[in-house]
Amino acid sequence: MSASPPSPAPKNHLSEQMKPLSEATQKAVFQVLQYQFYPKGSIVLTPGKIGECLYFVEKGLMRSYYFEEEDEREPREITAWIVAEGGVAMATESFYRQIPSAEYLEVLEDSTVFTLSREDFLELQRRYADFARFVLQFTEQYLLIYDARTQLLRMRSPLNRYLAFDRQYPFLRGRLSQSILASYLNMSYYQISRIRTQIARGTR
Repeated sequence: MSASPPSPAPKNHLSEQMKPLSEATQKAVFQVLQYQFYPKGSIVLTPGKIGECLYFVEKGLMRSYYFEEEDEREPREITAWIVAEGGVAMATESFYRQIPSAEYLEVLEDSTVFTLSREDFLELQRRYADFARFVLQFTEQYLLIYDARTQLLRMRSPLNRYLAFDRQYPFLRGRLSQSILASYLNMSYYQISRIRTQIARGTR
């Protein structure tokens, strides 16, 4: 359940992203957005529930993750997405197809977000052509991010994978626990620890 600070934060990131839209479209979008504050550790979606919202992250950090049942006694946690300021978090398949989610959406830092319901998301596209174009651009960006993640995971060397991630996402330095970073890069906790030790010692 979300908590509420005294007053909404300014829509800085979202306002910048919405600048290409007409004033009428921007007004319509901001009228249906819902401001939310989530403390660190909040789970905003669990498996079996249907993703009904987009989460525009104004400040903070979110991730999606699921468990891979390689071993029933010890399921393996996989972090699928990490979303920081200016990004959009959602359970993609659940949101678009309206089927039960297979993943969790978790808040990793105290976060302020603006949520947009699926119903309003579809209605805005129907009523405003420039918003529909905006969604198309968002989809293209989403696919490029997905492709970059796929290429990252194709790297066979754990060290190269770690260094590539650090280069691509410098704004995440120091913001992720070692276990979450390991689950995103398809490594073990101990591999991450060993790589960081090598880098600190200059022995990589």
